[in-house]
Amino acid sequence: MGLALKLTDLGFSKGAIAETIVSTYNTDGSANAAPMGVILQDDRHLIIKFFNLSKTYKNIAGNRCAVINLTNSIEAFYKTAFKEANPQGKLSQEWFKKARLVEAPKIIFADATVEVSLDSLEVNEDEKTQAVFSVRSVEATKIYPQALCRAASLTLEAIIHATRVKAYLNIDSRQAEINILLETINSHSEVVSRVAPHSICQLVMVDLQKRISSWRNAQ
Repeated sequence: MGLALKLTDLGFSKGAIAETIVSTYNTDGSANAAPMGVILQDDRHLIIKFFNLSKTYKNIAGNRCAVINLTNSIEAFYKTAFKEANPQGKLSQEWFKKARLVEAPKIIFADATVEVSLDSLEVNEDEKTQAVFSVRSVEATKIYPQALCRAASLTLEAIIHATRVKAYLNIDSRQAEINILLETINSHSEVVSRVAPHSICQLVMVDLQKRISSWRNAQ
């Protein structure tokens, strides 16, 4: 770990979910990335819960390592959450380079990266598996402070909600939950349009809602 650079310096706090992008290598050697909530266990360990059917979980189980990328890029969160939003429906491999200490890719424009190796997997057969990682390396760029705007956090939350909508769409017992998620996404979209018109956040929200409509129409 870099001198004097701690996970708490990057905004992690014990028990709180930090929104990150986790990158891994697929079995064919290509880079994969997906938004993941990460929880600080202590100053040397992080916890992530994966959907059992996710490609990230399969890559973690195989390679036993990953890179946790910190970025304020809403576009990066969107295009890693929904690969079909990228040209040809695939993540640009130009976004990545090999990590320094672990066999995983890192995002080259990330504000900070945390290289981690897998300590343990606690498999839950129903839906999610919990993984505990040891921190191998922490690197951060020097960036200027950013003025706060509600649009970024609302768009990020909408992206996360939309991943659940997509996963639960064909599950009858989840329909009430989906309706609540859709109402929240629509509400967030209205606020984003008001506080950040013509921004990348609004563009993402418009595209996201079109994408959700296409999923529902395809049922």
